[in-house]
Amino acid sequence: MKKFLPMFCCVTAIAACADNAHAAEVSEYLNNSLSPLALNNVLKAERVFCYNVEMPTEDYTGYTLDQMAITGFCGMLRPQESTLIIDELMKKESSLSEKQANCVIKPRILFRFYRGVDSTDVLFSSPCPSLTFFYGGTLQSFNAAPVAEAIKKLSETFEEKRTDFVSPALLNQLMPIGVASTDEQKALVAKQKQVQPKRNWVKPEEELDNEQPAKQEPKGWNKINIKKN
Repeated sequence: MKKFLPMFCCVTAIAACADNAHAAEVSEYLNNSLSPLALNNVLKAERVFCYNVEMPTEDYTGYTLDQMAITGFCGMLRPQESTLIIDELMKKESSLSEKQANCVIKPRILFRFYRGVDSTDVLFSSPCPSLTFFYGGTLQSFNAAPVAEAIKKLSETFEEKRTDFVSPALLNQLMPIGVASTDEQKALVAKQKQVQPKRNWVKPEEELDNEQPAKQEPKGWNKINIKKN
């Protein structure tokens, strides 16, 4: 663990750690819990996209991904980066706990592993450490308490890479990244912002300071109850 955390503190320097990038085998626990199709997308991903996500408010009408509000785009992972994440968080038997855990997760970073047109989403949550896999309309959450600090560092690293998310459909792009890359696309984005749905994460700081969040009982998929198989 001590060697692992510094790697995530400086993701751009990990190329030397995984020069021989290849599809790693996951832990037996994951292998027995997830469908082969879901795992195949992760292990043989051709592209991995990173999104900043959070739980939407009741009146949220902006863009969503797996029913979470998209707050930003945090880049495309290099093969070495995705291999390191798989090796350290999915491959090692000691990374995930099979013990029951009751806590409300806070979505932070979601990686979409693409293989062809199929994809598997993997959500990293903190401070309730967990990995949640989304595939084919189903989801499976895992207690990641043994690597809680690693997930925190990973989330912080990619949160620093955040750029504003823009609908790929508005940009007429085939790649689902949601980032304007040309002057023409940037002009289109600027024009479309006038008619964009309300994005509740964009609020004046003073409004956020005075806002009193409503206390509600946790419900839905984000209250994980992980039981041993």
